[in-house]
Amino acid sequence: MAAANILASKLVAGSVTDDDLRAVQRRREFPTRATQRLQIVVQNRIIRRVLGRAKPLTVPAPLKLMQRWPFLRRIPARVIGMGFRPEHVQTPESGDRR
Repeated sequence: MAAANILASKLVAGSVTDDDLRAVQRRREFPTRATQRLQIVVQNRIIRRVLGRAKPLTVPAPLKLMQRWPFLRRIPARVIGMGFRPEHVQTPESGDRR
């Protein structure tokens, strides 16, 4: 979506530049890095501990909070499902250009 929103009109006009492509990269770089960082944290702090442990596991504090207040479960689900910077279709008619 980010690429389409940034490049659509320029592709139609046949005038995409390197600056336009850099704009797409800048727009997508943070969410990509944040997602990759989250994956590394989950691997190192959760999965590795579970796989390398012989003793019974205890429930971590964040999961206890999610058990106590179910609405908190939406936060990781939203980050995983929507990403750190959700993109939406932007059309010239909507007036929602970035």
